[in-house]
This record gives sequence, C-alpha cells and structure tokens, in this order.
Amino acid sequence: MRRTISVILIVLGCVSAPLALVGFWVTEEIGNTDRYVETVAPLAGDQAVQNAVTERITTAIMRPLRKLDPSVSDASVHGAVDAVVGGEDFPAVWARVNRVAHRQVSAILSGEGSPPLSARGGTVALDLAPVYEPARRALVDAGLPIAARLPDLHPMVELFSSAELERAQTVYAWLTRLKRVLPVLSVVLLVAGVLLARNREIALIGAGLGLAAGMAVLAVALAVARGVYLPTLDGGGVQADALTAIFHALTGFLRGGMRLIFAAGLILAGTVFLLRRRRASRPSPAGTGPATGTRI
Repeated sequence: MRRTISVILIVLGCVSAPLALVGFWVTEEIGNTDRYVETVAPLAGDQAVQNAVTERITTAIMRPLRKLDPSVSDASVHGAVDAVVGGEDFPAVWARVNRVAHRQVSAILSGEGSPPLSARGGTVALDLAPVYEPARRALVDAGLPIAARLPDLHPMVELFSSAELERAQTVYAWLTRLKRVLPVLSVVLLVAGVLLARNREIALIGAGLGLAAGMAVLAVALAVARGVYLPTLDGGGVQADALTAIFHALTGFLRGGMRLIFAAGLILAGTVFLLRRRRASRPSPAGTGPATGTRI
C-alpha cells in the first residue's frame, strides 16, 4: 500500500509539473499585456515581420490607388512602404499596435469588455493603420500627390481566431486561479512521494525521469499546437513567415522552461543512478552481504 501511494504521488507530481509551467506561461507571459509587448517588441526588426507588414500595407494601398491612377507601379509603392517599415519610428508603432491587440485578446479570454475592434472575419488582428498613415504621407513626399486622396484604411495582420480564444476562456480562467497552486502542488507531491518510498533512490530516479517525460510530452503538444495554429491563419507566403516568428517569440519562455526542467530531471535521475552504482560496486565490509531491497 505504501509503495502504491508513493508511485501515485510521484506520477501526479510529474503530471502537474507541465501544467504548472503552462499555467505560469499563460498567465504571466501571454495574459500580461506588458510582458506580451516586451516579448514581441524585438520582432519589429525581424525581416519576416517587416516583409509581412510591408506586403499588407502595399496591397491595401494599391487597390484604391489603381482606381485613381492606373499608371502607378507596385514597385514604387512597395519601396515607399518598405522605407517606412524599416525606419526608426516603426519599433514604437509596432509596440503600440501589439498593445492594442493584446488588450482585446485579454478581453476575449477573460470574457470581459466589448468584442475586439480589430476582429475581422472571426480573427483578432494587428491594426496597421498607424503604419499606413505615414506610408501614405511618404508617397506624397515622394512625388505622388494623388496618394493624399487615398481613404482611411486599416490593413490587418491576423493573429488569432477569436472563436478559439472564446473556447479557451474556461481553461484560461482555471490556469489563472491555479497559477500559484500548481507549482507548489507539484513539488509537494514529488517530495511526499519520495519520502514515502521504501527506496528513496529509486523514487528519485523515477521522479527525475517522470519530469523529463512530462516535458517531452509537453514539447509534442506544443508542436501539435504550432501545426494547428499556423495553417489556420498563415495565408501563405510572407504572412506565414511572420506568424512563425511571432509564434516562436511567444513560446520562447515556455520552450526554455521545458528544456530546463527536462535537463534537471535527467540530471537528477542520472546522478542518483550513478551514485547508486558507485556505492554498489564498492566491496562489502566483512561479515555483510550486498545491499538488498530495491522496491519503491
């Protein structure tokens, strides 16, 4: 009975560890607007993101501009937009549009507030109007005065499905409530399981391997989530590259935590195993036999 309880406690501790890591990541990295903006802000210098923003704004401008002046070339508009996106003001604008979008994502996840202003066709998107306006002025300054007649536009870079965010409300609510409980619970379960074990060395080896296995399962789940998310909204081309960069940035903390716990679990199991073998290889004192009892 004692052995069974010990095994159950260790298994539960190993299972709750990935949940604790995901809970901390969701509430502190994804659910926190300041941390979210801090995470995605460096992407303003990412070439894939810049290409996606430039393409979206160029496409949005060319549709009405062709009606005003069919002779305007895509290359000239693309060059003007690219200069704005690559300019020194873009990082601040990028941070601002992400802050606005994240507040709307938080409103959906928490079930509070009005529907997101940047939701178009069931998705939550970055509203690139703050980039479009200086691009339009740049076209006028570049010798294309007809660009001043362009309408107010809101080019979008789609990020999330609003329907999927709504379905995640319950999970998000529970993770928020348990964000401090789950890490403590995991540690308590593992410690209790090891202390209750008849052979604590074997229990420590099992706990270490269990933690590593839990992180491996979480890594597979993250890979599956990436495969589900990216094809849903990528739109192909540079948009796919930009979404991949955003996804990798947002999951950076989670992937780092998985690697750390995975390595810690293997180091724990390997260290205890080697110490156990080293002790077992030593000659037994006179009158005593080899140590027995390897049960948990």
